[in-house]
Amino acid sequence: MVSVLSMAARHEVTKKYAREYAAASKLRKGELLDELIGVMGWSRANARRAIRTAAQRRGPARAQVRKPRGRGYSYDALKVLIAVWTLVGEPCGKYLVVIMEESLDQVTAHDKLAEVADRLTDQVRAELSAVRAELNPADLTRRINAIQTHLIDHARTKTLTQPDAS
Repeated sequence: MVSVLSMAARHEVTKKYAREYAAASKLRKGELLDELIGVMGWSRANARRAIRTAAQRRGPARAQVRKPRGRGYSYDALKVLIAVWTLVGEPCGKYLVVIMEESLDQVTAHDKLAEVADRLTDQVRAELSAVRAELNPADLTRRINAIQTHLIDHARTKTLTQPDAS
């Protein structure tokens, strides 16, 4: 019966087994895991993990609200980051982490941060200099992808806007 069940059915079956599993003895827990493995075709470790998460979940899986992530940068630092990222050729986060400090120095030395120069304070510079030590390159890539998506969507809305027909 491997992969014949829909996702909703798998959640329902796992939830049923999780309720029984919580009140079962050690011997019965092993039997329940064996049954779940037979029904779902999962490995024992995956079945145990699925039961544990189903027991913690209240209501349907879709109703679970994720805790929002904290912002890694202040708003000013993010604006300066976008400007530096754009001026150095929009590299991926892995490379930007490595070159951030020297790129920031070069861009400020040549006065290329005209529109965000007032935002570049000592605190913002410290935040952006700490990128290499504190920020994961994957996190920076995620932030850059969000920026790229916003810029692309903004460009599309500008190009697809038609003049008023009146």
